[in-house]
Parts: sequence; C-alpha cells; structure tokens
Amino acid sequence: MGAATFSLALATGFVMQNSDALASRFGGDTQAEAPQRFAQATQAPTEAMPALIAPATASNVAVILPASLESPTPADAPTQLATLDPGLAPDPRPAPLLGADCGPRISATSVPPSALDVSVEAPCHKSTPFTVHHQGMMFTALTDDAGRAAFTMPALAEVAVIIAAFDDGEGNVATTTIPDFAAYDRAVLQWQGDAAVMLSAYEKGAGFGDSGHIFAGNPGAPERVDTDGGFLMRLGENAGEHPLFAEVYTVPTTAIGESTDVLLSAEAEITSDNCGREIAAQSIQIAPSGQTSALDLTMVMPECDAVGDFLILQNMFQDLTLAAR
Repeated sequence: MGAATFSLALATGFVMQNSDALASRFGGDTQAEAPQRFAQATQAPTEAMPALIAPATASNVAVILPASLESPTPADAPTQLATLDPGLAPDPRPAPLLGADCGPRISATSVPPSALDVSVEAPCHKSTPFTVHHQGMMFTALTDDAGRAAFTMPALAEVAVIIAAFDDGEGNVATTTIPDFAAYDRAVLQWQGDAAVMLSAYEKGAGFGDSGHIFAGNPGAPERVDTDGGFLMRLGENAGEHPLFAEVYTVPTTAIGESTDVLLSAEAEITSDNCGREIAAQSIQIAPSGQTSALDLTMVMPECDAVGDFLILQNMFQDLTLAAR
C-alpha cells in the first residue's frame, strides 16, 4: 500500500503541474501534423480501418476522416492518478466549512449504472471553474457561490480515480471501486470550446432522428439499460477561458432479446462560431475489460457559407456488437 501511494502521488504531481500540457491536445500540438482543410480532408475510407456507415444521408452531410487512420492502440490498464503534490502550501484564509484547512476536497460514490456521484467542496474557490480529470477524459466544472459542486458522471475504470484541479494549482483526488464496471461498454467524445461536435449512437438500425438515435438531443435515461439500450451524458460547463466538454455513451455489453449492433459516429455542425476555424476533438472507447483506445482529430472547418451543414467525422469510433442476454 505504501509503494502504491508513493506511485500515485508522483503521478498526480505530474498532472497538477502540467494541466496546460494535457489540455493542449484540444488546441493543437507542436509535434502534430498541420490540420487539413475541409476540401483536403474528405477522402474515401481506407481498408486499414473500415469507415462507419453514415446513418444520415441528407445532401447537407459531408464525411470527414481523421488526419491519422492508424488503429487505436489499446492500453493494458487505465491510468490511475492520486494525491496532490505535498509541496503545495494551504491557503491561510479561514475556511468556515473545513476548519483550518481551506484546500479543496472531493468525494466520489459509485452509483448504478456504472457511474459516479461526485462532490467537491472548495470554500476558497467560490464561483470558480475547475477541471475534472478521469481516465484521460477532461471537462470543466464550476463551483457555486458557496464553493461547492456536485455532479454525476460515467465511470471509465473499475478503480475510478477522479481529480479536481483548479487553475491556481490547488486540487484534490477521490478514488472508489465500480462494482458493475464490467457490464458496460463506453464511448467518449471530448473537445474544447465551441467546436459544436456531438457523439451519436444509432441502436438497432435506427436512422437520424429516430427514437434509437441516442445523442444530446435524445440522450435517453440511465433506466434504458434495463430495457432498451444505452444512454448519453453530456459533461462540462461553459466557464473559464478555455472550457472543456465531453459526451459519454454507456450501453450494456449484452442486449435485451436478440443480439444487435450499435453504430457510433462523431458529427460536427458548421456554425457561425466555428466556420473557417480549426477544431480539435478526441474519441475514447473503453471496453468492459478496461482496455482503452483513443483517436485524435484536428481539422479546419468549411467556410461560413456552409453554416447549417453537418459533417460526419469518420472512423473516430469502432462500432459495437452486443450479444443477446
């Protein structure tokens, strides 16, 4: 236990001191290839990674491939991060909620289906945005005028480690075990700012806008896992200079009745805020075994005369086949 705690402390010190570097995945990397223009990005799928079948067939939908079509690399085990850098000095101001210690505190409780109830108390960070880190996923949360925040989020690891990190270097960590983790598949799409991207799951042959099309406009409820299929949770607050957002689709590994397929797609709407501009997004898929794969996309959106059209960002996810119960 002592050795594990030491390792986790070192890992978390790295995250807290390098939060800008982690967030830079959404704003471009100096080692990454230059983003492709829309006209250059549209191309036929390669045999190395079969393209998704685009459910939407309207004339205003275009198909975009990621800059890299390499197969996602599975991770042997989820990355676990914990305790803060012991060198961080506590704020000397009084803390009416936490006694003499004004530093942020975070707690997490496992709730079905395979999710976490998270609570943050930061009396010296009232109405302040902070970043939540969990298994490679990041999103912006916001404390209220009492310095508290509470939210529910999907769990992406059986041993779930959640970090709340403020811009001034303060933060804390919570860890809990997810007993039903192995019963679900998960897909994550995350981005920064006003990229206007979304994650879509097409269940049981559904088309765009059908009841089986699960997306931000039709997210479903967690109760669907007992009857119909999966559900989607959107995470992130539009707060701070560079807010981070994520959408997570969770579905049981076994389907009700007959086996079925779920087509997963990342889609982007061309808006007046993102037209002609560079956007970046990342997909993450987590298997019930805990294996994780990720794929990055950086591209330049079409010009503003295409506002209102949608792009299908091909090959960002692998489709799911759910066995019958």
